[in-house]
Amino acid sequence: MKRVLILSMFLLLFAFSAAFATQTRTLTMGDANMVIHDDNNIWLFPSTIYDYPEMAIGEFGEYYYYYYDKENGSYLFTDVGVHYKFGEKKPFVMGLYFTTKQPNPEFPYDLANFSYTPLDNHRIDLFYSRMLGDNKFGFHFEYLHGARTHDVDSLYTYNGLPDLTEEKTDAYSFDFGLTMKDGKLDLAAGLALLSWTNTGFNGHDRTEPDGNMMFHLRGRYFHEVDQKITLVPHGGFEYWKLAGKEYDDWQLAEDFGVVTDQDEYKGITFDAGLGLNYTPAAGIMAIGDFGIEFVNETDTYEDLVDDEWESREYKYTWLTLPYFKIGIDAVVFDWMDLRMGATSYWVNQKNEYDYPADYYTDGDPAFTNEYKYSDVENTVYIGAGFHWGNLFIDTHINPEMILNGFNFISGREETMNYQVSLKYNMF
Repeated sequence: MKRVLILSMFLLLFAFSAAFATQTRTLTMGDANMVIHDDNNIWLFPSTIYDYPEMAIGEFGEYYYYYYDKENGSYLFTDVGVHYKFGEKKPFVMGLYFTTKQPNPEFPYDLANFSYTPLDNHRIDLFYSRMLGDNKFGFHFEYLHGARTHDVDSLYTYNGLPDLTEEKTDAYSFDFGLTMKDGKLDLAAGLALLSWTNTGFNGHDRTEPDGNMMFHLRGRYFHEVDQKITLVPHGGFEYWKLAGKEYDDWQLAEDFGVVTDQDEYKGITFDAGLGLNYTPAAGIMAIGDFGIEFVNETDTYEDLVDDEWESREYKYTWLTLPYFKIGIDAVVFDWMDLRMGATSYWVNQKNEYDYPADYYTDGDPAFTNEYKYSDVENTVYIGAGFHWGNLFIDTHINPEMILNGFNFISGREETMNYQVSLKYNMF
C-alpha cells in the first residue's frame, strides 16, 4: 500500500528544514521554540532573523536517511548557516544555510515512484529581513532540485534505442513574516510548491504530479503580566494536498498514456495553545505550554480495473487534547547553563478505511473498517549550554552517559550527546 507519513510531513514540510537551526536549546527546554525568544525562531517566523545578525551556526547530530558519507564526517556535521548584516542607515540582515542531509526526506517520493534512490536535492535556504516602518519584515526561500538523466548518445541502448530515462525533483518554499508591537507580535505565512518528472527509458511518463502544494499560517503574542510572568498565546493552521498519477503501461508502444492509478493525500492541521515564560530570579527561566492540536487527513486511491475506476478512501484523525510542555533554562556557572524539559501529548486517533463493493471478491458489498486509539506520548530531555566569550555550545545529552559515566570510568561506549548546536557571534 502506498502510504506517506503525512503526520510527520505536516510538522516538517511547510518549512522543509525546520530542524536545520540551533534547535538544541529550545528542544531540551521542552520543545519550546514557539513560546520563547531564540535564534531558532527564524524557521517559524522569518522576520525574527533581524534580531540575530552577524552570527555563524553549526549543527551536529547522528543522522541517517538513505545513506551518509562517513569518510568526511558529513553524517555528523550536518548544517552550517551564516547571518550577515549590511547597511548602516537602513540595515538589512541576510542568512544563508546549507545542509548535508540528502535527500530531503519529506519530498513525496512514494508518489513520484522513482526507479533509483531518491535524488540529492536540498540546494539552499535563504533569509532576508529589514525594517518596514516600525515593524520587522522577513522572507525565507527554500529551493530543492535534483535530476538524473541518461546520455542518449552513449553506446548503451535498450532494444536498440537510446535510454531516455529522466528523474527530477523540484520544490520551492516561500515564507513571509512580520514582527510588530515592539517585538511582541510575530506573524508568518508560507506556501510550498512541489513537482517532479519521472520518464522511462522510452521517453514515456511513468508518473507525474497532479497538483502539490502546502500552505500555513501561524502567530504568537508575548503579553507581559509582570516582571516574572509572560503569557504567550499562539496558534497555527496548515493545509496540504499531494497528488500524483501513474501509468502502468508506460512501456507499451501504444496506449501508454492511459492513467491507471490516481493517489491523493489531503489534510489540514490546527494548533492553539497558551505558553508561559516564568522568571523567578535572574538567570533562570521556566516555560510552560498548554494547547490542543487537531489533524485531519484523507488519502484517496483510485485504480483502473477492467476499464472501471475503483476507489478506496482512508481517513485519519489525530486529536491531541491536550498537550503539555514544561522546561527550564538555569545558570549553574558563568560558563554553563542547565536545561531540562518534557512534552506530553494526550492523543486520540481514529482511522477509517472505506472499501468499494467487490473489493475482495465479486458480490461483496462496500464496507468500512474503523479503528480508534488513545494513548499518551511522553518525551523528556536533558541538556546543557556552554558559553565562552562569543562562542555558545548547546547539547542534548544522552542520559546513558550520565548513568554510566565516561568510558574511562565505566568501560562502556555510548554517544555523549544526541545533538549539538554551535553558535559564534561575529561582533
